[in-house]
Amino acid sequence: MGRIHRICPHGALRGHGQRDRSRARHRRRARPHDTSGSIDCPDNCSALIKQNTTIELVATPDSGAVFSGWGAECGQYGTSSTCDLVISGPKSVSAGFGTPPPPVTKFTLTVTKAGTGTGYVGGAGGIDCGPTCSATLQQGSTMSLLAVADNGSTFAGWSGVCSGTAQCSVTFTADMQVTATFDHLDRTPPSIRTISARAAPGTTAELRFRVFDDSGTSRELLTIVQGKATIGRVTIPFGPVVYRHVYSARWRVPKSLAPGPRLYCAVAIDRAGNQSKRSCSSFTVT
Repeated sequence: MGRIHRICPHGALRGHGQRDRSRARHRRRARPHDTSGSIDCPDNCSALIKQNTTIELVATPDSGAVFSGWGAECGQYGTSSTCDLVISGPKSVSAGFGTPPPPVTKFTLTVTKAGTGTGYVGGAGGIDCGPTCSATLQQGSTMSLLAVADNGSTFAGWSGVCSGTAQCSVTFTADMQVTATFDHLDRTPPSIRTISARAAPGTTAELRFRVFDDSGTSRELLTIVQGKATIGRVTIPFGPVVYRHVYSARWRVPKSLAPGPRLYCAVAIDRAGNQSKRSCSSFTVT
């Protein structure tokens, strides 16, 4: 005969073997005598089972509990829910049950890139950004975010849970969002070409030109020159510019201006402060 011993504070242990010439005994909970060759343990228990019988023990945790593993003669089965045991002599088996740990609270950080420029945003813990990226970490975790502008761009700053332009440290206390803005760094000046014009004294001259800038916006300064003196000036505010499009401005020719050749010159300036080369064409007073 062999003996099985079981301790299970948060679960039940059941085993089944041969049905004849066996008997079971339970401790701490009175149950009818069982001659089926089985064992059913709500708590500590033991059973007398015929020698050389093989029984299968099944560990079933109570609601809200988890099975943590076998011990003693069933130790090699680890956390498997069953153990096959040959009763070749007195045997002792333990089955551990416990309460599972509470679920870990996690939060998500979402990073978005904005602006006319491009750049990289990264941080330990899974942030490695294309246009949008995110990382989910355990509550209380911290992450440092670094923004690096690409060549031809500049990092304009953070918004959302971060601010300024320095490296940003984020603590995961809730779901959060941060935006990194990159601006295009404009180093290319506009280009402008004047077109010859003519007008009579006392009339309005149409001063035509072509202008373009890669930002799509510029302002223009037009001058009418006689020798080294500027005799007229027209300022055009910032506005959209399209490649090969012809623009014009109006200038009232003084009545006292004598007929003859003059120069009409222009420069263009973009919002980054880049200024074009000066372009001049003839302006004839007829």
